[in-house]
Amino acid sequence: MGEFEKEAKRILKEVEKECGWMYETKHSDGRIGKVNYTIWSDVFLCDECSQEIVLWDAAVDKDSGEVSSEFLCPGCGASWTKRTAERAFTTTFDQSLNETIKQAKKVPVLINYSASGKSYTKTPDQYDFELLTKIESSKIPTWFPVDRLMDGKETRRNDPIGITHSHHFYTKRNLWVFSSFL
Repeated sequence: MGEFEKEAKRILKEVEKECGWMYETKHSDGRIGKVNYTIWSDVFLCDECSQEIVLWDAAVDKDSGEVSSEFLCPGCGASWTKRTAERAFTTTFDQSLNETIKQAKKVPVLINYSASGKSYTKTPDQYDFELLTKIESSKIPTWFPVDRLMDGKETRRNDPIGITHSHHFYTKRNLWVFSSFL
């Protein structure tokens, strides 16, 4: 094994030791699994009844993976598209900017994970939501860039949904891991 490979493996083990807890989930029998990936869904609001519409639940065919261009509100049955439905937003305190921000709401809807050498999928449960809350309320201990996106048509097109700074492109969990490598 070369020096580069040895050093890379050392760094990966160090980051795994520091951040691995953020990628744990519980299997149905209580075993701890390792999250491979999480699917997040946009959330919209129904203008007819004000109910939240999770796009994953309302518009995604789980078998084919196809996303329907039109979807129904689960509360009142009104028909919407991504262009006609209003986005739901969350307001949170961004510790790195030291200010309150408003961003388009996204929720985790599916977790793919491994346990005992096998791969599984599940809907996030109380354990997963508590873990995400713990991550969100923690301060990332390492430096990461928090630059305002530069002026420009493409760089500012996400401003309306609250992606205004470089770190907004990542979930806090992923940002934490990436910053651990810096």
